[in-house]
Amino acid sequence: MTPKMYDLEQGIMDCWHICDDLQVVFKQVGDADIEPTPDELMNTLIGMHQLYQWKFEQLFHLYEDALKDRREAVNRCVSCANPARDDFCDFCLNEE
Repeated sequence: MTPKMYDLEQGIMDCWHICDDLQVVFKQVGDADIEPTPDELMNTLIGMHQLYQWKFEQLFHLYEDALKDRREAVNRCVSCANPARDDFCDFCLNEE
């Protein structure tokens, strides 16, 4: 797996933490000895919203980078790794 794809996978897994974070909020609101005030709850949700906005923006940038790397890897000569439309670039085709 290429480093970009690994980073993308890690970013996706990191974004799944929203489910765990929401579970903490649910427990605090429903099962805690001291229920949060409406102000505490709103501040928590606003903070989570901003945090996950950033996480998903960063994840999308990783996705775009991974696509770019994939396109570049696909369009390379198998002999010399120069840009090519097919398996071999014009230079390598002319040399053979």
